[in-house]
Amino acid sequence: MSDICQRVVNLREFLGLKQSAFAIALDIKRPTLAGYEKGTFPPSTDFLIKIREMHNVNIDWLLTGNGEMFLENTEKSLANTQKSGDGYKIPLLRQKVSCGPGIDWQNENNIVDYIDVFNHIPRLKIERLFALCVEGSSMLGAGIRNGDYVLFNSTKDQWVRDGIYVFALDGEVYCKRLEFDMTKIKIYSVRVADLEKAELMLTLDSEDISTADRLTILGRVLYWIHPNLDE
Repeated sequence: MSDICQRVVNLREFLGLKQSAFAIALDIKRPTLAGYEKGTFPPSTDFLIKIREMHNVNIDWLLTGNGEMFLENTEKSLANTQKSGDGYKIPLLRQKVSCGPGIDWQNENNIVDYIDVFNHIPRLKIERLFALCVEGSSMLGAGIRNGDYVLFNSTKDQWVRDGIYVFALDGEVYCKRLEFDMTKIKIYSVRVADLEKAELMLTLDSEDISTADRLTILGRVLYWIHPNLDE
């Protein structure tokens, strides 16, 4: 195994993700990730860009071993965090949000608590992060279990590719995989690790005016953690 391959493995294990979960989070096939880890072929440019965007990984470290695994956060935006004695906490949303025309889902009425996740992800990249406690088992294939916290980036420049998202549909909040196919938005549950076996739950027409009234994308999921990791 080459040094680069070992560092890919080290990164995934540091993030606490199984191979299938890491592949789904990065929207690549599991055999592709396995190929990177075995040295079958070098990591693609797209892979490098995604792990830099999602996990603030130092690409120079990954390719050469120089420097630290993660980049220092020099552009932290703390507008949506609450400072505590131990650091910064991320807003935790309720499962049902009040959102619609003229109503901002980020309103404090939709925040039920603030959670400290920095013990689990010490190099957490802070942008406009919010958290949601997942209920159910519809995303087990991605490694997201009932009771896990998913952390999502609410900046709109994240909403440009297929992946796992937090969104409100008819006022109820969900964590599921979204795929954008021309004018269609497809919503999938991922109960098994094979994306080809993901269950299509609903297809929405993005050009239908009623879709804008029903669907509000809150953000793209970047991380997920089990709240009882230290127990």
